[in-house]
Amino acid sequence: MKNLLILLFLCLGIATLAAQALTPQQTQAIDEAFMADIPDGGPGGSLGIILNGEVIYTKYAGLADLDTKRPIDSETRFNIASNGKQFTAIAVLKLAREGKLKLEDDIRKYLPSLYPEVREPITVASLINHTSGIRDVYRLWNLQGITWWKKSQSNNDALALIEQQRTLNFPPGSQQLYSNTNYILLTHIVAKASGKSFRAYTDELFQDLGMTTTNFVDNHKEMGPNIGRPYFNFDTWKTYKWLTDLHGDGSLFSAFKDQLVWEVAVQKMKANGLSAELLAQSQLPVNTDTGYGFGLERGTYRGVPVRWHDGSTGAWDASFIRFPEHNLTILASDNSGKFGTYMLVRAISDIVLQDVFTEEAYPTEPAVVGAEIPVEKLLGTYLNDSGFSFTFKLVDGQLVLEREGRSDNELELEAGNIYHQKFDPAFKQEFTWDEEKGMQVTAYYWAHAPYTLTRSRVDWDGYDFAGVAGEYYNDEIDVSVNVSYAEDQRYRITSDKKKMNGKLYKRDRMVVGGGRTVEVCRDPAGQVTALLLNDGRTRNLRFTRK
Repeated sequence: MKNLLILLFLCLGIATLAAQALTPQQTQAIDEAFMADIPDGGPGGSLGIILNGEVIYTKYAGLADLDTKRPIDSETRFNIASNGKQFTAIAVLKLAREGKLKLEDDIRKYLPSLYPEVREPITVASLINHTSGIRDVYRLWNLQGITWWKKSQSNNDALALIEQQRTLNFPPGSQQLYSNTNYILLTHIVAKASGKSFRAYTDELFQDLGMTTTNFVDNHKEMGPNIGRPYFNFDTWKTYKWLTDLHGDGSLFSAFKDQLVWEVAVQKMKANGLSAELLAQSQLPVNTDTGYGFGLERGTYRGVPVRWHDGSTGAWDASFIRFPEHNLTILASDNSGKFGTYMLVRAISDIVLQDVFTEEAYPTEPAVVGAEIPVEKLLGTYLNDSGFSFTFKLVDGQLVLEREGRSDNELELEAGNIYHQKFDPAFKQEFTWDEEKGMQVTAYYWAHAPYTLTRSRVDWDGYDFAGVAGEYYNDEIDVSVNVSYAEDQRYRITSDKKKMNGKLYKRDRMVVGGGRTVEVCRDPAGQVTALLLNDGRTRNLRFTRK
């Protein structure tokens, strides 16, 4: 309660920025940053800045529809994707305040068919802050060979798949791992607790909030007016049809004017239909042990506390970043595959808060250039702790970076121990030798913090590579895979609808296409019994040997 009152007090009146308006120099710099990747006759986006409860900057540029030449304006409705999670969480909070559910409730109170073999409680709160351990349905569909955005998948389809699951990524509440399934399940719980469909309940919520052109799309055939159509650019702009009915985890279509209304309400802690206490609670963690709150990420940017979220679905991107100590919010939406909003809102933050930040933005290159290392000593597979990998190889005498799920990238020597991607020189690789760990590579890019991968060093003497080959099956997703050994620690993994390459990077540890890793399980006699699949949102999915 103390934290809640402090937050409410801060939001209601304290602002540390001296001015209510931007300087002409700041405005020009913001305009230039926003317009940098919006070409004439192409798609674009929207940008807004809210300070002390007032909108001090908005800009719209580009086309919402290239066929009709309809421009993007305040009425253009973008898919703000995962940024909609905050409103799914608000709906749950509202029902909790009305006494129609409790955050401590086990989700089986509302969805009794789920996880009959899991004895620990899986709470509503654990769905909200991604500590439930429930696997992401999008990853499970991918393993089944289903491309979700090419089909009219619904929340009922997602529930049916989760009803087949018996196991979790980890015991509920013990860890945190982002999973869209959590918020899809929340839509079912909201419907059960409210006696209305999730769409109907949230439609009323948005009407009360004054967000009259915002709604979750639960029927792709009824998307509503003024859609900013999504466009990718592969030599020419290409759009595509939106076919999915999945919602709650995303698929929130909102006009930018409505998004501004919401950000003003959050700063002022005042919104129709919601109490100031509820609004304040929505900005806090669900509990103090995790950073993720009610549809909000929490952390720091350049040394300053922030609350933020990003949404991305195809060519649609949306981001907001809130600086509560400065009562400042920057948000953006786009319909262009040419640029992302994540870095845009942070670049604008750099302009607005240039005299406030205490830390530098991401370094984009090494501080010093080391001695050149013979290229033959750089070859091999490098990994981080999560199994993400780079493989460096020579092709026709050129150093090439191989990453699963992406085209190979030719690299060029920039200076000393630093290489860069030939067709994207901003992506740099620094090779260094660590006496304890061996050869390492650190990747630099403007869009993320540097990260380091280490080359695996393994004694393969006596390892039975062929013994890993065989047929494996998982009954939770009803998928069989065949693993066949090729050569040089490489395997071919195939199912009815998917083909992937795998490579052992240490004994009984394999990196597989799409950023996945596989652990080989053995019985006491050393015979292979199963494979455990892991990726960014799936852990220990067991494929048993037939």
